[in-house]
Amino acid sequence: MIRINLLPVREAEKKKSGRQLLVLGAVLIVAQMAVLFFIQSEANDTLADVRRNNADIKKQIDDLKKKTSAVADLQRQQAELEQQKAVLDGLIEGQTGPVKMLDELSRMLTPIEDPKLKLEVQQRGWNPDWDPTRLWIDGFVEGERAVKIAGHARSNEDLAEFLQRLSSSRHFVKIKLNVSESVEMSHLENAKMVEFDLNALVIYGPADVKRLAAGELGGDGKKRRRRKR
Repeated sequence: MIRINLLPVREAEKKKSGRQLLVLGAVLIVAQMAVLFFIQSEANDTLADVRRNNADIKKQIDDLKKKTSAVADLQRQQAELEQQKAVLDGLIEGQTGPVKMLDELSRMLTPIEDPKLKLEVQQRGWNPDWDPTRLWIDGFVEGERAVKIAGHARSNEDLAEFLQRLSSSRHFVKIKLNVSESVEMSHLENAKMVEFDLNALVIYGPADVKRLAAGELGGDGKKRRRRKR
């Protein structure tokens, strides 16, 4: 009987199988390293994108902060300019306002002859045919836009016309009649007159309108202006 020794063949196959396992293991390791490298590369790209987005967002925030700061500065400057303008307007009105106010008061006490002007004042509630010589002012005192007017009228109707003209004026507000009584004028042969005394506030212009709305107009200032007739 012929006997064949298979041991060397088996050992050769084992060695070959071992080499194959080693090669397969190396391939798997290389494949894992390639996968890990790909994943790391993707992660790095994602991280870079995140950092770029963060940088863009931070830049946008910084830009918004700068714009917000610029807007706040502009608003502050605008407020300062408006305050300065209000002061200047008040100074200008303080110089020109009294002239305009006294001019209007003079027109209230001047007879109206022009037919067109009569129609205009009639729309304001005036009696265009009223004779202003039936009323005269004895005293006009102003302090801090608060005025006190005293005088005499021939009748209550004459006083009522004067009050209507004051009330329709753009220069007089908050008119308050303090005294209205019949008196005898000894130097006019004891003729009966209506003595009156009233308080009001005068408005020189838009700046005074704002002060009036803010409750800053009026007060017990020094007497600034007096006019007698």
